[in-house]
Amino acid sequence: EVHRLMKDLDESEYLNRFHRHRIVFKDLYTECVFREDEPPQNGECYKMLAPEVKSKKAWFFFGDSQMGKYFNALDYPYIITSKKETDDLRCGFLDYVHLPRSEEWVYPQYNQGPAKFGRKNHFCSDVASAGNRRFESDSTEGSNFMELLTVDFASDVEQQTRYTNTTQETATLHVANQLQLRGLTYEDSVCVVNVGLHDQKLCESKSDSHCLVIYVTNVKVYLNLLYNVCGSIIWLSTTPVRDTHNPNYPQRNDRMEIMNEKIREVLAKFDNGYFVDVWERALGNTFVDNAHFTQDFYDNVAGLFSSLM
Repeated sequence: EVHRLMKDLDESEYLNRFHRHRIVFKDLYTECVFREDEPPQNGECYKMLAPEVKSKKAWFFFGDSQMGKYFNALDYPYIITSKKETDDLRCGFLDYVHLPRSEEWVYPQYNQGPAKFGRKNHFCSDVASAGNRRFESDSTEGSNFMELLTVDFASDVEQQTRYTNTTQETATLHVANQLQLRGLTYEDSVCVVNVGLHDQKLCESKSDSHCLVIYVTNVKVYLNLLYNVCGSIIWLSTTPVRDTHNPNYPQRNDRMEIMNEKIREVLAKFDNGYFVDVWERALGNTFVDNAHFTQDFYDNVAGLFSSLM
């Protein structure tokens, strides 16, 4: 039975319990370019992140199937003593987090997902192949764990509960629950985040400028939620696609490059935000479909995070 403090609280009051006020010494966020030719512990990304996140107890990964592939490639440095996985990859999110469904599924606004499968199949995700999972290691010094949560848009209503209206709120509430359950705080947590590929489904019949405004506005709200529960927020850049002008796919590489630049600007407002640029590294890899790469790309990127755990 998951520990929940929100029994008599609404979602905003609950999250306020985890909100903190920090003296900000960092004038700018920090970013790095991930390079294949450097061992993880010699690279600029490791040197940037290690002072802030090395050996933190709780690692959360938020994203779509791309993030799922990074997560699956992690070499977890602790002995795993327990595992938990979603029974239903596409429709099992709320059962996994032990949160009750909303009594009525409210359809998304024009600037929200889901756009495809999740819109017709309520409480299910557009993304088909991610699924939540957690690996944990218990020791005399407490619990270390890493967890993947399927969040495929910057704002969507796939996973609505009695306490939350969006998947992003639900995921944040779950993180707060998991930290509280283990006697941890935001200072013990690292959040690795990306959205962007699926958000472009919302660009249909909209100008590129309008699409970018929607994306950036949604990301700002999402990051403000995560700020309440994440000691450090590491944003992995959105990766390129193979068929950038194929009408069957909504993704466009020129648009995504601008999206990545906009996220850099948004992260400048967060004293705990870090941007890891994997765009060029991905371009040098072989595609296996329109959006995914051969395994060595995911192994390389995952190696960075494994070395930091």
